[in-house]
Amino acid sequence: MGVGLAIALMALLAPVHAAAVDSDLKHLFVFEVEAGNGYSIFAVASNERADGRGEVVLIVSGKHAGVLYAAPAQLTATSLEADLGTLGSISLEAVPSGRKKSFRTGCEEGSRVSYEPQRYRGNFEFHGEEGYTEAVTDAPRERFPLLYRSECRTYSSLQVGGDRVPGAGLRLHGRGALKLDLTARKNGPGKRTQLQVEVREERAGISISRQLSQWARADAFDYDPRLRTATLAPPAPFGGSASFYRGAATGKRWSGDLTVDLPGRSNVPLVGRGIKTTLVAGCWAEGSRGLHC
Repeated sequence: MGVGLAIALMALLAPVHAAAVDSDLKHLFVFEVEAGNGYSIFAVASNERADGRGEVVLIVSGKHAGVLYAAPAQLTATSLEADLGTLGSISLEAVPSGRKKSFRTGCEEGSRVSYEPQRYRGNFEFHGEEGYTEAVTDAPRERFPLLYRSECRTYSSLQVGGDRVPGAGLRLHGRGALKLDLTARKNGPGKRTQLQVEVREERAGISISRQLSQWARADAFDYDPRLRTATLAPPAPFGGSASFYRGAATGKRWSGDLTVDLPGRSNVPLVGRGIKTTLVAGCWAEGSRGLHC
């Protein structure tokens, strides 16, 4: 999974990490399961209530795309139960090891976290929508340190707008049954195109966030120097194309037949009623690579 996508998905676990540090959680399960078709599942289950009601978050990640599921769960000090409906089920028992281990988080020099390793046994079953992945195991692997180490990675982005900036960014924003966000950007006409998509929805009480992050050739996103027109025609898993015309009437500035296939949800329309489009000048950088326009 790409760095940008991994950070976006893992950032949604920040409240769990903060609660763990502050000892507000009653119980915490962290484990990982290998899944089919090149995917893996990182799971975090936690609660803050005395009655055991909490939440399990599954991050199903592949090379360029992933899905985050958040579902109700019931936890005790030694058990986790969750009904995922058509997606599967979780029924696990935690067996403490009776010993302590520690690891360095990497956030600060000398910063260490201690915990008691445990084994998980029982049943974990997951069936991705449209058959994009499958996972069944009776012994998920504990991955408690990953919860902390993911929070230690920091990445930043910088945007600079203005007439002299050669780059541009196109953003789609939609709110409806499917909540859509898409960003296409590059730092100049001949530069590579970076694409990021997120689609959020809720099904049968389970919150779902599907995300994709990938690089494409320069011609996947074209725009004129005055930023009055732009065309977006990325390669698979996108299909079709769409065009932006700043001078067109409101509601007609974005047209075409552009779609995208996301894990568990194919042929998502990226053009249509309720989708707002903006085109701006900009220059972006991530991590420690510095700003290069």
